[in-house]
Amino acid sequence: MPDHTPDDENIPRYTRGFEWFTHLVRTDMRGRPWRKLGLFSYYDAPYVESERLYLSPKQAMLAMAADVKSQGRNVVMVVDAMEKAEMGLSTKQGFDQFMELYDGIFPDAAKFYFGSRDSDRTWLHDYPSLKIPLQWVIQHPVVFAEVLSDASPVGEIVGPADASFEDFAGMTEVLVEKLGPPSLSEEVLGKIRSTEASEYAGEAVGLLTVFISPATAVTRSVRYLGKFVSLLKNRRKQEVKEVYEEWAQRVRDGYSEENLRKYFDDDPSFESELTKAVEEVRPVLLVLETRGTLYDLFMPLITQQLVEVVGYVRPEDRPKEAVVSSSRKRSSSSDSGWDSEELAYEEIDTPDGESEESIAGAVAPDVELSTDVEMSSQEFEGKPETVLFLDAATHLSKFNRSFKFSLKIPERHPNMSVAASFFTQREKISQALRDAVVEYMSDRALVFDLHPDLFDAVTANIPISTKAWLMGQLQEMERIHAAGGVAFLEYYAPQKNKWTLRSVDKPDPKVIREIRGWFRKKTD
Repeated sequence: MPDHTPDDENIPRYTRGFEWFTHLVRTDMRGRPWRKLGLFSYYDAPYVESERLYLSPKQAMLAMAADVKSQGRNVVMVVDAMEKAEMGLSTKQGFDQFMELYDGIFPDAAKFYFGSRDSDRTWLHDYPSLKIPLQWVIQHPVVFAEVLSDASPVGEIVGPADASFEDFAGMTEVLVEKLGPPSLSEEVLGKIRSTEASEYAGEAVGLLTVFISPATAVTRSVRYLGKFVSLLKNRRKQEVKEVYEEWAQRVRDGYSEENLRKYFDDDPSFESELTKAVEEVRPVLLVLETRGTLYDLFMPLITQQLVEVVGYVRPEDRPKEAVVSSSRKRSSSSDSGWDSEELAYEEIDTPDGESEESIAGAVAPDVELSTDVEMSSQEFEGKPETVLFLDAATHLSKFNRSFKFSLKIPERHPNMSVAASFFTQREKISQALRDAVVEYMSDRALVFDLHPDLFDAVTANIPISTKAWLMGQLQEMERIHAAGGVAFLEYYAPQKNKWTLRSVDKPDPKVIREIRGWFRKKTD
């Protein structure tokens, strides 16, 4: 690594990593427009963490966001505050250093917190809570049905009629019914029987805790229920009843009106502060403290409302509004049959005349719009050109429909672009994550590392000679990383030679002074 100089000697390695990466963005990587940008790593950790240098996905995205701002586009940045790294936002030191950089770039930004404010990370709680208008959710049962379908512990496809409610009490009822312990219907048992036994491997230990834990129960799929049922066969009915009752109570308590009011406002005249800020073309920072909690599933509602307000849709692409009858009643969940000798088996109703497949199409339409758009030549009826930065997007992949919606935003809305950071260390790569990685490596991508299965997926259709060259570049990346530096492969589709190896090196002292002067101007 280069020798120390007075310009670089007395600054934190966090700032140093950001400045060095910013120099690369403003020089060698400048002038590469994109609609979809993916930042990829293997571990859910910083790209480099040495005595000299610290560079994380958040810092890299912040540097890219500064470049977007210089192009005259607005920025909405959503950051996960639950990362466990030494200087992640879950530490006071990491949060302060990130905010110092962020405030230097976006001094007039609107900043919000999304969480329950019940952790000991009090430094996250200084910003106003972002709340979702309850009236908006009530008026969008299709969107809420999509969220519930993603979170269903048995993979139920929830229809809009079953997701309808009128107030907090009704919302609690819907959440408890759809995310609490399921009745063991013939449909559910059919799904269990069709699930491969190999998917149950390693899930026996602590499985009951998974199902009664409010932090994880609502995001488990039907394969876990299958193992759960197999364990229940060897237990007395009373034990089964106690497990189900505890699960139901924890979900009911978690989604009580008191807790829901931390995330929603039921005043009919209430407007989201986030959407108001974006309409005013103000940068927005949203700090999330919901990962691994019952409230993680509410985040997609924020994205959906934001896009509805800000996203421009060409007149020829605007769909006819689907009308959902308010007279449809939700199918009620029946008693689990604890007073009988066996568990009750009930059919899960679907709206009259509709199959599960047709409901799925209504909940998550697969709309494909052209992405070949020159943004500067478009008029968007007054809607601002906006770039959404999603930190740690891998965590959202468990919400399949909502995850796909967020990543498809640029295809539906020509005034919006999306940048997303992904870590890929997974025992099993879900289809949703695989599709996202392939899609977000099709326009512009920065690859710091990658799961080997995903590397094979994204290089499946390139010549073996090119793949061998890429392997050599990856080896050089590892050599640089072992020496305490950081390098990555940049992919840029419009370029003839689409892959370029980039090394994050120390700029000249004059350049460092220019970068710091550039940020000082932002705060003057």
